[in-house]
Amino acid sequence: MSASTFNLAKNIMGAGSISLPGSIAAIGDVKGAIAPSVAILSVMGSLSAYTFSMIAKECARYNAKSFEDVWAATIGEKSKKIVTQCIVVTTLLACLAYSMIIGDLFSAILVTAGAEGVFAKRWFSIVGITATVVTPLCFLKSLAALSVTSLIGTFGVFYSTIVMGIRYFDQSYVEGGRFFADLPLKPSFGALRNAWNLDHMTFVMLSCLGTAFLAHFNAPAFYNDLQGKSMDRFNKVIRRGFGASTIVFAGMMAFGFGTFGSSTLGNVFVNYNKADVLATLCRFATFFSITFTYPLAFVGLKRGVFSLMEETAPTEKTNTLVTAGLITALTAAAVVLQDLGFVAALTGSLMGSLIIYVFPALFKLKSLQKIGNPLTLADKLSTYGLIGLGSILGVVGVAVSVLKQFTTILG
Repeated sequence: MSASTFNLAKNIMGAGSISLPGSIAAIGDVKGAIAPSVAILSVMGSLSAYTFSMIAKECARYNAKSFEDVWAATIGEKSKKIVTQCIVVTTLLACLAYSMIIGDLFSAILVTAGAEGVFAKRWFSIVGITATVVTPLCFLKSLAALSVTSLIGTFGVFYSTIVMGIRYFDQSYVEGGRFFADLPLKPSFGALRNAWNLDHMTFVMLSCLGTAFLAHFNAPAFYNDLQGKSMDRFNKVIRRGFGASTIVFAGMMAFGFGTFGSSTLGNVFVNYNKADVLATLCRFATFFSITFTYPLAFVGLKRGVFSLMEETAPTEKTNTLVTAGLITALTAAAVVLQDLGFVAALTGSLMGSLIIYVFPALFKLKSLQKIGNPLTLADKLSTYGLIGLGSILGVVGVAVSVLKQFTTILG
């Protein structure tokens, strides 16, 4: 159970955590916004843990080994391709986020090392690292050796949270602090609002939180890998894994936003001074983890694309063309898009709402209908309620995220 708990926490605490501090700015630019944001985080984490358990329960009922198996057993075999389409979109957005993080972090590392001109540009880091490191890794026949990098990433999240806490309490980034003067983007509090409030912009935060807790595709694997598996034992793993992740996320949100306020960027590590050694180590650890995790996500993307193409045994030429085409498109998009927070919000609202809320509720609803049990009030709340919640978060979240990024309608 300890190993399963750690692996679950490791799976949750990924790149999505980087954008969480900046998401608080959606409801306010005062430190008073931290407490309600952490409260929202706790609620979303609890709901995500609950739906994670719902998926596992259907695995236990039908002896399902994968997300696709659960779908086939409850909703039907014919529509199972919807899962593949969702995997493609989710992994596509994940790889896009990884590419953007690589550009943000490596360019900052190069500037710290004294790089100037074109070598200090974000696009140079994206193109350079993708061409020299990421692309060769994506062409490897086996990526088994890269799985250890996710472990490094987990320790990187813990380390980063500690460093963010140190910088929050030592006040290095307040006016007069040793890192304040050289900051291109100064911390700002109360310049836009004098209080926090929950309005349509709250959906930006909810969407980012959806990305942060998005691990539900792997719920069947975690359940089936648990020794002496039972729902009672697995629910303990879920409570501990999601609980630990929520605590770490709360720390990152509070310390990151508490340091920079409304100036907090979608990638919070970009906010920190290039001369800050502790922050530079955070950037390097995250950069290393993301660079070597990218191919793992890319494999899932490529498999999904081949499945949609109905290529069960793609030729070497097809594999090369698809790999090169996807990497080129992702790299170009990463160069154009600057805001990691937007990609995180889009991923959460578009896919998180479906995978975290709608799909688990549909699994339970269809399963109860197959068994012939009458729906109790609790069943209706946990199915129709979650479907409604996921639908609202998805539609409104996508609309608000897109309007905020590409128009001035929302200010």
